[in-house]
Amino acid sequence: MLELNRLAIIPARGGSKRIKNKNLVDFHGKPIIDYTINNAKKSKLFDKIHISTDSNKIINFLKKCNIEPEFKRPKRFSDDKISIAEVLKFVVNEYKKRNIFFNEVWLLYPCSPLIKHNDFITASKKYNKTKKNYPMMSIREYDTPIEWAFKEKNNILKPKDIRSLKLRSQDIKKNYYEAACFVIFKTDQIFKKSSFKFYGYKLKKNFAVDIDTMEDLEIAK
Repeated sequence: MLELNRLAIIPARGGSKRIKNKNLVDFHGKPIIDYTINNAKKSKLFDKIHISTDSNKIINFLKKCNIEPEFKRPKRFSDDKISIAEVLKFVVNEYKKRNIFFNEVWLLYPCSPLIKHNDFITASKKYNKTKKNYPMMSIREYDTPIEWAFKEKNNILKPKDIRSLKLRSQDIKKNYYEAACFVIFKTDQIFKKSSFKFYGYKLKKNFAVDIDTMEDLEIAK
């Protein structure tokens, strides 16, 4: 049995719909996934970096980076209805079959090119200071209080909560959403039902970019 500390899993299936071949799309002269891979390498945190993909195009690119995955993602885990959690479980179980075990599993998103490798290092230090009862998730602060949200019906906008709409911004607590850059798990947490509780690692607004549409891509550039 080989017990290692950290496994990085970068999910990169080939069937992206909103941006064709999204993980290989050009971002300032390099495929966008290359930024996540290089940040993972530069951090020197990971004993293994596994790109979970069903795409031969992505695998051919990874060969050039000397980071070809040890196994391919099956088609049954490559549908757009499959959750990231199922992908993580599959990868960890495949390593278990090879008698390789990890203390931590990091989910690294492939289309967050503005994050820096130092964020991985700082997040790891912060996570190690916790009791590790929950995963740690990269987060970003909402630009505008969610209490001021409107909902639309029949082309008419109405406040979701008229009382909250009257609050001053300085009287409202900050709210956050997942920045989709990384999540840190103790390995056993992947196999447990999520409590939807997380430690948060706050990213600066300009670096917390997850590219999912052409508009996201242009904003990031």
